[in-house]
Amino acid sequence: MTTSVVIPAFNGRKFLAANLPAVLSINADEFIVVDDASADDTSRFLQLNYPQIKILRHTQNLGFPISVNRGVGTASGEIVILLNQDVKPRSDLLRASLPHFKNPAVFAVTFNEENRSWAQAKFKTGFIEYKNGFKDKRIHPSFWASGGSAAFSRTLWNELGGFDPIFSPGYAEDQDLGFRAYKRGYQIIWDPKAAVEHASPESTFSKSFSPARLRYIKERNFLLVHWKNLDPVNLKSNIYHLISKIFHHPGFIVPTLMALTRLPRVLSFRRRERRFIKLNDTAIFAKFSK
Repeated sequence: MTTSVVIPAFNGRKFLAANLPAVLSINADEFIVVDDASADDTSRFLQLNYPQIKILRHTQNLGFPISVNRGVGTASGEIVILLNQDVKPRSDLLRASLPHFKNPAVFAVTFNEENRSWAQAKFKTGFIEYKNGFKDKRIHPSFWASGGSAAFSRTLWNELGGFDPIFSPGYAEDQDLGFRAYKRGYQIIWDPKAAVEHASPESTFSKSFSPARLRYIKERNFLLVHWKNLDPVNLKSNIYHLISKIFHHPGFIVPTLMALTRLPRVLSFRRRERRFIKLNDTAIFAKFSK
């Protein structure tokens, strides 16, 4: 299988200088960095020190989902490795992850980070609840594959349409993509042997937005995952419990209104996607109840 590494970067010179030697050591066939209009000298640093890396540079900041989609759209590998700029992979990463893709139903392999494992999910009182699954030496299904440290089938990525820009500038786009993949009958795997170090998962966003703004973006996108993907009966439950939540926590009206501005795109997606659905919510969440 041919492989491409895609790294979205924003003001990432420091991180790339520290992590690129390890990234190159996995011996992928292609390396792409998407420089999302960095204010530092990220692109010049790459040009001078890593001529083997293909650089895609934005003249304005477009956010994480769009940057990743552009990188994957340029990639030629059958398997695309998505790494954040602050992720350092082990040299045997491909050996641990590629064999899973012999199964054509496998969409992604999410990597083993020090402080994060496979994603468990359940639907309770109108909302999806997430938590890290118990870390052991076994392979587990994961509700999503991390947008910053995972391997993806490029064919299935293209079939699913990649990250939805509705989540720009970022957060929860990988949860949405994972939910969509399961709806179509595909699988996502967490393998403890596919290990990486992820230094600071929220460093870029936390520097780009105020704490309040960042919280609203996260809460807005959390709602969009529900509205795009839940079965109709669970969607009704979500709306009921959302109204109750707003009543008890009036501040939640802000991210709700932010999400409502994107409702036409949500409804358009639901109309298009329903003919592809193979698994309902009950069947999907049952995978994580064991």
